[in-house]
Amino acid sequence: MENLEKKIELLKKIREFLILNLEIKKLMQELNVDSDIYEAYEKVTKIVREPNIKLYRQYYDAIKEMFYEEYGKKRKDISWYPKIDYNRCKNCEKCISFCPRGVYDAENGKVVVKYPYSCIVNCNACSIMCCENNAIIFPDEKIPRRN
Repeated sequence: MENLEKKIELLKKIREFLILNLEIKKLMQELNVDSDIYEAYEKVTKIVREPNIKLYRQYYDAIKEMFYEEYGKKRKDISWYPKIDYNRCKNCEKCISFCPRGVYDAENGKVVVKYPYSCIVNCNACSIMCCENNAIIFPDEKIPRRN
């Protein structure tokens, strides 16, 4: 059990790290930080983000079923994940940078929903916070929790 608790703690720390990087970048934009500094930070976070996402996914996939007991289903049985309207999508890749779960990726110059079941159930923050063209679409109704 101790090993499982350590894995959960690791997941929490990686998630905090990814969210903190997003918050720093947002503040840098709001403060109009010199573009050279912002671009350098962007490069560093991109390098660091990839192994963190892989590590997060590795442990998350191993234990995620525990976190969906409240819905009474396994995660892959819950149809809550984004879809992309490619008629609206400008491939700006903001969703890739925004999502701490690494749901999105770029393939052949196109943003794709690569890991739909890594999406947090009932979270649609990416569609609100980073998609100016309303290209990210979620189900109309939230998934009810089990009583």
